Amino acid sequence: MRKLHGGGSLDQKRWTGIAILLCFSGLLAAQGPIGGFPVERGSITLAPAYSSERYGTYLGEGGVPEDRDITTVSYSMFLEAGLNDQTALVATLPYLQTNQDRGSLQDASVWIKYMNLERPAKRATHRVFTAIGLSFPVGDYATTGIAAIGQRATIFQGRLVYQYQFDSGFFLHAQSGVDVQFAPESRSTWPVLLRTGYGARYFYVEGWMEFVTALEGGSAVQTATAGSGSSWRRLGGTLYVPITPWLGAVGGGAYVLGGEYIGKSARLNLGLVIKL
Repeated sequence: MRKLHGGGSLDQKRWTGIAILLCFSGLLAAQGPIGGFPVERGSITLAPAYSSERYGTYLGEGGVPEDRDITTVSYSMFLEAGLNDQTALVATLPYLQTNQDRGSLQDASVWIKYMNLERPAKRATHRVFTAIGLSFPVGDYATTGIAAIGQRATIFQGRLVYQYQFDSGFFLHAQSGVDVQFAPESRSTWPVLLRTGYGARYFYVEGWMEFVTALEGGSAVQTATAGSGSSWRRLGGTLYVPITPWLGAVGGGAYVLGGEYIGKSARLNLGLVIKL
């Protein structure tokens, strides 16, 4: 049993994998890889994943729809390492393929996540994190055309995360920040992510909503995936089942409700969470 700072106690097995699951589900659903749980010093987690995303309607300028038929398959790897009790290193690497075209590694990201605050409350714990990251291209992929998988953009990302963790297993989570692209052109976006979920001994489930707003006007570069200049509203959920203390399976999905310069897509995710 592990004693929480809030005065309650939780079975350690209940939370095996959940600290990195939120980050992992974020990676799968394009929310970003930063979650609201602390990471143990010296722990290393790997999470290989598969996802398939398809849309028949593209939302252009002002959300005006146009017909397209785009299917994107991705294979990704997530890594998180606990550097100390407050700090973790996070890294991601995706491989994407669109409409059976030649696939490629896309844009890797590296983050530092720091827990600024962990304060007890009645039967709960307040936590605040900050995280900074850099996303950069690692593949020599095409950047033009409606089936392009990206823009080879270099982006600085910053996040402020708040999580209210009940000892019962429920949690409330909110994060926001800014993404600043400085190559190949200067653009910025404002992301907001809201989550709620519940973790029990034999399962974990969450639901989330993501809002991303482009801060500059003008047309975006049109690609198969969302990029600089895109805005969207997305709804999703995740289910995690532990198999052993070091292995779990995760599945989920997401749907774009609306936006600008983005496909109105549905996405399914499958993956493993491996704690070394």
